[in-house]
Amino acid sequence: MKQAQIQNEDALCIVCREAITNPLCPECLAKEVGEWLRYRIPSLAGEFTWPRYETGVKCIKCGSHMGICAHCYLKDIYDSMWEITPMLAAEFLETFDFGLRRELL
Repeated sequence: MKQAQIQNEDALCIVCREAITNPLCPECLAKEVGEWLRYRIPSLAGEFTWPRYETGVKCIKCGSHMGICAHCYLKDIYDSMWEITPMLAAEFLETFDFGLRRELL
């Protein structure tokens, strides 16, 4: 079976250039990550943000445009957490996977 090809550049992640297939925007994901961090390291709860976009795929949760896929956004957070505390990064990976474990382990 042949894979569908994305014709619209706005449907591609600006980081990995892959199609955005899990359309949850970084802002919505940041809220979830912030809530998760609030119970672990409260001082980091609001640290992970990403710029807004005017074009791109629309988030299925809030409807805002997004230019980066959930995988790339969460990998950036994982990498930052790994520098702070590898144990927290491992727990983060279990909670917010989006294909990261397959790539990192």
